[in-house]
Amino acid sequence: MAAFPPVSAHVGAESPLVRSYFWATTAAAWMLTFVRQRGQRNYSIVDRMWPLYPPTFLLLWQWQRGFAEISTVALAVHALVSVWSLRLCYNSIRRGDYRVGAEDYRWAVVRQSFDRTLGRGVLRALVWEVFNLGFIAVFQLALLYLIALPARLVIEDAHARWTPVAGLWAASAAVLLALEAVADQQQWAFQQAKRRGATRLPFVTGGLWRLSRHPNVFCEQAFWLVLCCFCAAAAGVDLGAWEHVGNLSGPVLLIILMWASVDLTESISLARYPTYRAYQVKTSRLVPWPPLTDAQVVATAALHTK
Repeated sequence: MAAFPPVSAHVGAESPLVRSYFWATTAAAWMLTFVRQRGQRNYSIVDRMWPLYPPTFLLLWQWQRGFAEISTVALAVHALVSVWSLRLCYNSIRRGDYRVGAEDYRWAVVRQSFDRTLGRGVLRALVWEVFNLGFIAVFQLALLYLIALPARLVIEDAHARWTPVAGLWAASAAVLLALEAVADQQQWAFQQAKRRGATRLPFVTGGLWRLSRHPNVFCEQAFWLVLCCFCAAAAGVDLGAWEHVGNLSGPVLLIILMWASVDLTESISLARYPTYRAYQVKTSRLVPWPPLTDAQVVATAALHTK
């Protein structure tokens, strides 16, 4: 097996092509927020880039390495990330996320929180633009780079091999993709039924959503963590070693970001639908788990009222 340098060395030694691609797309994502869509600025530019960014890094690294020496393990990683990308693209397109003027509803809530804290003066405008550049553009795109980075372990090692452990991780990643697709479809079917007036429920609670309030988020977080473990196992890299633990930085940061995102999403849902509180008490936040019985919900509520 090849001896792999630490992640910091990988990042520091990135080719001019990859560096240029990252900074050019980051600058473009930031500048496009100044282009008005339907009369207002739109901050979902990076959201539109999200499905396409990781697979392009894999292709750039593979192109630099050469396609003639690609291993079956690297092919499997390309396939998994490509399926992840296609699933997310499909779901985003059918929801209308790529329409002109379409923006994630949560950005409006974030802007309102800035208004409440800083008012609408020059300071607020300045702080918002720093946030826009630093977090919305640079941080999110850097995060997408980092979650893709473990793939270099197998792309740059033509002798990466299948082991029972690597096969188990790969199968787990495929299962997570399938479950995420199921969760997306269940949510989509519910929303369509709600628009037709075929259900009186305010939010989806069936299928995988009976076991988790955010099964798609759980599968997304777990997929990138499992993919990292798959790449490490196939390349013979010990993620517990200090020089390689940095490969986990992308998946860990994604978990932190999505935890905060779920907090925001749930605060909005709770404000819209008071009954969402009962769903919170009864159903696991992320990890799929059998819901509480009515008796357990009553007992939990009693504990919180004491």
